[in-house]
Amino acid sequence: MEYMGLLAFVFVLGLWGKVKRLERILRENNIRPGGTGSLGDQLGERVGQTLSITLYEGGEGTTTICKILDADEEWLHVLRNEGKKNQRELLIRLADVKQIKP
Repeated sequence: MEYMGLLAFVFVLGLWGKVKRLERILRENNIRPGGTGSLGDQLGERVGQTLSITLYEGGEGTTTICKILDADEEWLHVLRNEGKKNQRELLIRLADVKQIKP
């Protein structure tokens, strides 16, 4: 039984390499998933606004309130408040954005 578990683990590692290689090929050829391109356009129209953004993190969603500074097809540049008079600039991948609320 333990050999089957070890064999399954090795098989998954082999597939993981293929998935990473496919993602790299897609990135090099500027092929993007369907949902992220339109999200970049939506956020590009809202530059300067403060929005509530929910991000995918470890299977859960983390919500943060930030001001959008810039957006393109793949990245989002935001300014996030972290307490009194404390702000931080972040770059967020659009693939990590789960939800946007005004």
